Amino acid sequence: MRAEPKSKTRLPSVNNMAEGDAQGRNDKHCCVPLCTGNGRRHPELSFHQIPTKPEIRKAWIRAIRRDPGPHFKISDQTVVCSRHFKKEDFRWTPVRKTLQKDSVPSVFNWKEDHALKSRREIFKHELPMKIQKLGDVEESAELGEKNELDMSSTCPDHTDIDSHQEVLQQSHEKTDRIAKLEALLKEKEEEIRNLHRKLEMERFGIYRFSNDSSMILFYTGFTSMELFSTFFEFVRPAAHNMNSCYYKSSDNISQAIVGRQRTMLLIDELFMFLCRLRCGMMEQDLAVRFNCHLSTVSRKIITWANFLYFALGSVNIWPSRKQINDNMPDQFKQSYPSTRVIIDCTEIKVERPSSLALGSKCYSAYKSSHTWKGLVGIAPHGALTFVSSLYTGCMSDVEITKLSGLIDLMECGDSIMADKGFVLNKVLEGTGISVNIPPFLHSNGQFTRKEVEQTQVIAKLRIHIERHIRRVKEYHLFDNIIPLNMVGTINQLWTIANMLTLFKGPLVKEWK
Repeated sequence: MRAEPKSKTRLPSVNNMAEGDAQGRNDKHCCVPLCTGNGRRHPELSFHQIPTKPEIRKAWIRAIRRDPGPHFKISDQTVVCSRHFKKEDFRWTPVRKTLQKDSVPSVFNWKEDHALKSRREIFKHELPMKIQKLGDVEESAELGEKNELDMSSTCPDHTDIDSHQEVLQQSHEKTDRIAKLEALLKEKEEEIRNLHRKLEMERFGIYRFSNDSSMILFYTGFTSMELFSTFFEFVRPAAHNMNSCYYKSSDNISQAIVGRQRTMLLIDELFMFLCRLRCGMMEQDLAVRFNCHLSTVSRKIITWANFLYFALGSVNIWPSRKQINDNMPDQFKQSYPSTRVIIDCTEIKVERPSSLALGSKCYSAYKSSHTWKGLVGIAPHGALTFVSSLYTGCMSDVEITKLSGLIDLMECGDSIMADKGFVLNKVLEGTGISVNIPPFLHSNGQFTRKEVEQTQVIAKLRIHIERHIRRVKEYHLFDNIIPLNMVGTINQLWTIANMLTLFKGPLVKEWK
């Protein structure tokens, strides 16, 4: 039998492999705009990668006029051909030709692209030249007309006269067209300005409600735009130098952290902060209304909370004994002339902590929920004179009074007016300070006539501290349960809300 021939497998030759490698190595394209350098079609060219050294890389990118971005990304295959280098940029080695260490491409054949000129450049450069040419045409036309009139008596030429008249007519038409275009341009510019003014009024900001005092009161708590502007002018000099992690202050010398330049108006930043405090708006809602990112809203609110806490906290609201006596109402002078301050505590609800120990400290048996508690005090004539920090809800009114520092501000002979929860007799022992509270019901089970009258008088005089607390609670941020992520700024917000009640006018207008 005849044996079948063995199948022969064709193996790639050495020459084919070398040819494929050379083809892979030369399959490169120059990244310089308008350059057609290709490794296949131009084997005489050498291709050089963009250096990794930052300074040299920036010089190469600037030279080839290409900025890295979505349409141009630098990789290992991004090369520049040898057409764009001078002879002195290369050095020769026994093996190959290489670039000098700091060589930068400098040989280009750029073509002017007149289509890329901006309209502003055309209007700035070409239009005056056209007008000048038209003026020259008019001048030559007038001169030609004069010459024609002078020569008409001797050698009239109807062909020349017609041509000059045609040129003159064309120049007048072009002048009229330019005048119409300039008038149209002014009209459009005025229309753009009106649209900008309309957009400014429709945009959510303080100027949108500047003519509506009721809306200013609703969003900010100030009774009028004039009062709000006065407050803004008070804080603006220092607010311009606020340091934040997202924009830089206007004073570069005092600036501690450099960031992006402020894009929102300073007065609108204050307005946004007051919207958060007064109306209790969510930060996501404010981000939509003011057309900014949620994180930007959060940072702005924290920045303004810290700034106003120090700005308003630097104002001395604790009056002297003489100032108290000069402004004390007659009913206090008759019944309790030594009263220096009327105090009370109030609570705001807080999110339940995950820690059982912290949760037990924040739990208030009076509110049956987790709270923070703060102490406030007013003068007999109704002005705010004291604001404490916030404490956990389990603390008693007496303990908060001891820790708040109120007693250190009092003088010997002063008295405090409070409700029955402030049993401060032991705390004030030996200080010369007394406390006026309604009497307790004793074992006999009935108040005496004198005790009833004393209770009624104290209740009538101290009711204004409750009115002040109601003013603070009109800042609806405190209506909702305060999340634990606000623990870093809640003291600032609480103090600012109390201080801003001073801008609402006197708490006690007249006594009856």
